[in-house]
Amino acid sequence: MKKFLKIIKFTSITILSICLLFILYFFISNKLFLESKNENNITYLMKNNMEISSSINDKLFDDDFYKSKVFLLGEIHGYADNQTLDKELLFFLNKNMGVKYYIAEMDSITAKKLNDFLTDSLKNQETLKEFVLAINKRIPQQSSQELFDKWNDIYDYNQKLTDSSKIKVIGVDKNFHDHSKVERDAAMVINFKNSIKNLKLENEKFYGLFGYFHVLQNITENGKQTFASELKKSGIKTTSFVSYTLDSEMYLPKNPQYPTPENERVDWINADGPLQLVKGINDLKELSKPNSITLFKLNAKNSPFLKSQHLISIKSRVFGENIVPQKGTFTTDYFQYVFLLKNSKALTRLN
Repeated sequence: MKKFLKIIKFTSITILSICLLFILYFFISNKLFLESKNENNITYLMKNNMEISSSINDKLFDDDFYKSKVFLLGEIHGYADNQTLDKELLFFLNKNMGVKYYIAEMDSITAKKLNDFLTDSLKNQETLKEFVLAINKRIPQQSSQELFDKWNDIYDYNQKLTDSSKIKVIGVDKNFHDHSKVERDAAMVINFKNSIKNLKLENEKFYGLFGYFHVLQNITENGKQTFASELKKSGIKTTSFVSYTLDSEMYLPKNPQYPTPENERVDWINADGPLQLVKGINDLKELSKPNSITLFKLNAKNSPFLKSQHLISIKSRVFGENIVPQKGTFTTDYFQYVFLLKNSKALTRLN
């Protein structure tokens, strides 16, 4: 009996030791990947950031920015502040550049529902609700009360514009009945170009919100083309913003693929880990306040991000895949601006 108890004790200590070693390895490897603060980066970022309050201004946008034909915001789905950002970027670009065509990660059928809502003189809430529920089929983490509220605000904004200036939506994603072998991002580009041709929009500028990966302007080591990289390859000048979060909650709706909390919110998928790690995020953390949204410009003159891979190198422990930039490429080859969201709430289920 004593021998058996010794074996049990030894086994328990061994298992506990292995678990502690694994946790220690996990913690150390995370810290090494994230790296310590980089004073050179911080010095640059101090001069090239802007806290977003009630709206966006033009402090960080130069002449080259305004020459772009397409503006894209890339998000990791599920964070409420991204819906606010999307709306404010659209309003800024509409007011300052006359951008009125919103390209979207949705098919043409879903986009038609949204355009029907925007053009309805009665502001039909049932039509808008149908649209939000339709989004659930492709992006469950975006189908939310906040999405509903955002498009209500855009409807109200639209009412103050002349008919020729009103915001319209172009769905560029594949329709669900499209079973062609064309890759999704390639199909988005084809649909976008066809829309420009069919609607005679060659002289227009465009803005849209997409999932993070779609707005990267260069392929990564996995070799997959993206919507933005295909645009860039086609000679369409594009500006990409990406959004990262710290101390924030993500909406994780119930689904059969993996267990979710009862309240459908998780707070362990932020840019500083533990399950997602963005190299260099500590530099942005140093310059941001709690409960804030801060915009950082990465492509100003003498920017260290013109010659580094900070903020584009990402390690994913569970969700998604690692982002490994190609050799010889740098951060600004992929995107030019970063929004840092601190203490964002999660999106919530539509009431």
